[in-house]
This record gives sequence, structure tokens and C-alpha cells, in this order.
Amino acid sequence: MDNRVIKLYYHTGTGNSLKIAKDIGSKLGDHELISIAKLSKGNGKVVIEGDIIGFIFPVYFARPPVFLQEFIENADFRDTTFVFVVANGGGLFGKALRILEKVFNGKGITVDAGFIIGMPGIHPKIASLQKKTPEEHYKQEVVKVDEIVKIVDGQVPHKIETNYGLLGTIFSYLAFRTPYKLSKAHMLDKDLWVDDKCDNCGICERVCPVGNIKFSKSKSPGPTWQHHCINCLACYHHCPQEAIQLGKEEQMKRYRHPEIDLAEIII
Repeated sequence: MDNRVIKLYYHTGTGNSLKIAKDIGSKLGDHELISIAKLSKGNGKVVIEGDIIGFIFPVYFARPPVFLQEFIENADFRDTTFVFVVANGGGLFGKALRILEKVFNGKGITVDAGFIIGMPGIHPKIASLQKKTPEEHYKQEVVKVDEIVKIVDGQVPHKIETNYGLLGTIFSYLAFRTPYKLSKAHMLDKDLWVDDKCDNCGICERVCPVGNIKFSKSKSPGPTWQHHCINCLACYHHCPQEAIQLGKEEQMKRYRHPEIDLAEIII
């Protein structure tokens, strides 16, 4: 009998990371699937320990989410045997995993393996540039998960994956330097706004992983953003009326991974 303690921590806005985490977990056997957003809302120090520990998350601006970096910095890591990370996204990954590795190293933790998986982009600019269909991404995800599980199950060290090499890393740094600074300042909600299709259903408030959206009965109806946005765009994609807009640019078809229910996203 496999008595290993396997814990998979995930951060998701539209379900891609959750789908990957569920697929990895189903093939590893008995495991615990943990929402970082829900865990972060609890009181007290987060303790992380186990035989196999995985972190599955999206890449924002070719970097790991600031939200995830802060979570790891504040967590209490104890006995861990094998730690792996899986990043997914629709654009440049650059050295996102290398950046996150440094955060782990600062906690005295070695990242034993790091993987990247291409998935449908959730930002209008990224989505408009993607050549693969969502279905093509999903097929490739299945293949990649099998590769990951084989390595993780055997607890075999694996290189930290990157993409686009040095030039891609330089380009991504220059292209995303400003929005990343806004991300660190939690000010990315400045481009989000709501139109008159809003029916005050409150879904956006319930899917926000950091409680960044509030409704006020005494003010004009609709959501207001509290300026500690983490750029997951859950509010944008899960709004039933598509009333939440992003800047003045062309919007995209709202997205949620087809195998993930809204109830699984709600915090």
C-alpha cells in the first residue's frame, strides 16, 4: 500500500490549473487537493509538509503570480521529500520557474522538478495571438501530465523548464515590466470596469480569490474593486452577463475550462 502523503496546491482563476492538478492527482493515487486562495483566507500559519508536494499555477507576465510568491514566503515548510512545480499559460513563460525557485530557496527548500504546460490564454491580448485551439491545448495537456506523473511518482529530479531562451526572456522582461510592477502593487484592477448589463448577481465577488470585489447597497449598484487585484481575471471570465470589461481593448469570448464547474472556482 502506498502510504505517501501527497499534497497538490493550486491557484486558478479560470480552471486550467485546477484541471491540471486534478489530472496529476488522479494518476498519482491518494492525494489532497488544496486551493491556495481558500487556504490563504484561513487564520494562522500555513504549514506545508509531506512526501510529495506540488504547486500548480498560471504564469502572469512571464513570471509566477505575486500572490503565489507571497504565499510561499509566508508558509511554514517542514519535512518535504520531493517538491515540484507546474506552470501553465498561453504565452511566454520565460524564466518564471527559475524566479519561483529562488523564492523556495529562500525558504531553504529545493525544487526537485519544474514543468510548463501550454493552455488557452485568458487575457484578450494573449488569446488573440494563440494559434492553437483550446482542444489542441487540452490534448497536449494530457500527454504532458503523463510525463510529469512518471517523473513525480518516481521522485526523479528533473530540470526546471523554460521556453524561448535568452531572447524570449529579455523580451518578456521588457514587455511586461510595467504590468508586473502594477501586479506587485496589486493595482491591476484599474482597467476593469462594469457596463449596464450588470444585474448585481455577485458572482464576481464570490470567485475573487483575494476578496478584491465588493458590492455596496448605499452606492451605485455593481461591483467595486478594492485595489489588491492579482490578475487572475476570474471576475471577467465568470460574469454571467459579460458585464465586466477589461480596458478599452477588444474583449474575448469568456472562458472557463470545460471540465471545471463554477462551483469549483467559487472561494
